[in-house]
Amino acid sequence: MSDAEWQQFAAVTFAPWLPRTRAEFDAMCALGSARHLADNTGGQGFMHALAAEAMAFGADGEVNFPIDQRRTAYMKLHGAWPTDDELKASEAPRTSRPPGLRRIK
Repeated sequence: MSDAEWQQFAAVTFAPWLPRTRAEFDAMCALGSARHLADNTGGQGFMHALAAEAMAFGADGEVNFPIDQRRTAYMKLHGAWPTDDELKASEAPRTSRPPGLRRIK
């Protein structure tokens, strides 16, 4: 983990030291999530808690850190962590205007 990654991890999880094992890493993510919920960090504790939980290793050992800023932006807008398909759909360029809008000449 680079210094920048460590700073990001410590800020999200309140980690007191660099995790040495996968179990420590996941535990720090869980504790960081609980603290965000308890403190309601920045009035958005729920969203910060989701981000901390999402960093933990996946069921098949997949690495979810460093934080994917695109997924975090989606979560802040929609309140839920996106699936791959939801993320692609949200990032797809819009080809039509919403109904009721017209182009001004």
